[in-house]
Amino acid sequence: MIERPAWGGLAVSQDAPHRVVLLGLPYDGSACWRSGASEGPKRLREISATSPAVSELGHLVEPARLGVLDLGDLAPLELTGPEAAEAARVEYLARAEERARAVWNEAHQAGRDVFPIGIGGDHSVTIPLVRAFAASVRAPFGLISLDAHPDLFDRYDGSPLSAACPMRRALETGLRPEHLLILGTRSYNREELAFMREHGIRFVPAREIDGGGVEAAVGMARERLAGVESVYLTIDIDVADPAFAPGTGAPVAGGLSSRQTIELVRGLVDQLPVRAMDLVEIAPALDPSDSTLLLGLQILFETFAVLDRRRLGTV
Repeated sequence: MIERPAWGGLAVSQDAPHRVVLLGLPYDGSACWRSGASEGPKRLREISATSPAVSELGHLVEPARLGVLDLGDLAPLELTGPEAAEAARVEYLARAEERARAVWNEAHQAGRDVFPIGIGGDHSVTIPLVRAFAASVRAPFGLISLDAHPDLFDRYDGSPLSAACPMRRALETGLRPEHLLILGTRSYNREELAFMREHGIRFVPAREIDGGGVEAAVGMARERLAGVESVYLTIDIDVADPAFAPGTGAPVAGGLSSRQTIELVRGLVDQLPVRAMDLVEIAPALDPSDSTLLLGLQILFETFAVLDRRRLGTV
């Protein structure tokens, strides 16, 4: 096997020019069902060195044009005591937000156009990442979530920081309900459905995307978020059907294929002003075939390719 740096050979040192900043958030203490997503960042990093960063259309990304600065993983602390679970959530997510804010501040001070990517971890890690994003961009901003679930609980199992709550917490950052778009859904709770109806939040079931096509879904997103200068994209791997991505905490049948998932991510990053994203809920131990990891890696490589082509002016 050819030896190359991580992330398809794009990983660079701290002082080298870079376009992408990656932060691993190996935390799954807020998982709603099956744990294991804490291993996602490590295993993705390992498998990312097995092939070059090439899009499926043959666009080879060069590190001289699009270096990837990997900041490593922000490790959770081991807390004990009767309130340890919630205390651990609060502590870890606060530390993640502080780190994410620092990444943005450093980039802005240096005058760099940096694209941050968070690698989870369960979906609760999106909470601090969106908070940091909201603090760094000019309002209004948009948020697109690719997910089997709306994740709009106010509290789940007594916690406001559950992996079932990130979209609800995002709405507390200044995000307007009409600028939240949830794609690929197929599992709902009464509370979430009522909340979406009350606040006019647009969700697009996976069945609708399958019937109307990915291109139509991207076009609807463009129309919905017209006039918004900055968009955050969060990708829960369970947006894909368990046949393609079984290694996740809360799989739901009837999801998108690998093809549709890749096309959807590429179209959104290509056609909307996506400025940051995360990829969460990959639980490697739940998928001995590594299909889920490979889908996650291709999503990242396709994202790198779009960013590189945009830099070259060929998008």
